Amino acid sequence: MKKINLTTWERAEHFQFYQQFDDPNFNIVTSLDTHSLYADAQEAKLPFSDCYLYCLTQTLRACDFMRLRIVDNAPVEVDDVAISSTFLAENKTFRFILLENCDSIDEFVTKNQANKQRGLKQRLLNEEFISQSDAVDRVYVSILPWFEVYGFKHARHNGDNLGIPKVVFGKFNKEKNSLSVSIEVHHGLVDGYHLSLFLDEFRRQIIALCEYLQSKKNFGG
Repeated sequence: MKKINLTTWERAEHFQFYQQFDDPNFNIVTSLDTHSLYADAQEAKLPFSDCYLYCLTQTLRACDFMRLRIVDNAPVEVDDVAISSTFLAENKTFRFILLENCDSIDEFVTKNQANKQRGLKQRLLNEEFISQSDAVDRVYVSILPWFEVYGFKHARHNGDNLGIPKVVFGKFNKEKNSLSVSIEVHHGLVDGYHLSLFLDEFRRQIIALCEYLQSKKNFGG
């Protein structure tokens, strides 16, 4: 974790300004072009959600501004981030599952299927979840595959803001090959310009994964 030098940081004034707000977060909702990822994932017999979550992990690695957090009321940059995502248990209640970062989609699916199977059998407030509740090197993700998302509001504790981004994926639109997505960030750390860079990188990662899956198919991998 690296402390941000407020005397040289170009966002120091913005950060100090938004730290005075009761709710310094802002939220956008948009549609993400998923290219041919849904069809490619089906052809490769991979879960579509795992594929776009893998692309999200790669995007977060590429965007340093999405690794900015607030610790002791000061901005810091964490070395790496991991996704904590909701998944549905058999009794139709959700669990928080921490997903491992991996260098390939195949490794990501294999390792995190095991994580999901283990995590979905535990209580919501299990020992692992409680022990990591103060971790800032996270991005919180929710998956709502039943409907497209046009707006979203998160539950939060009063005054509890560590600058952790929150991403919500809605229902996949097969006709448009698009995925509705909500992104919430701390305005003292990130602006709309940064989210445009984030979305551009997300699209690049999706296209790169599509090309990889298609090459495996063409070469019988």
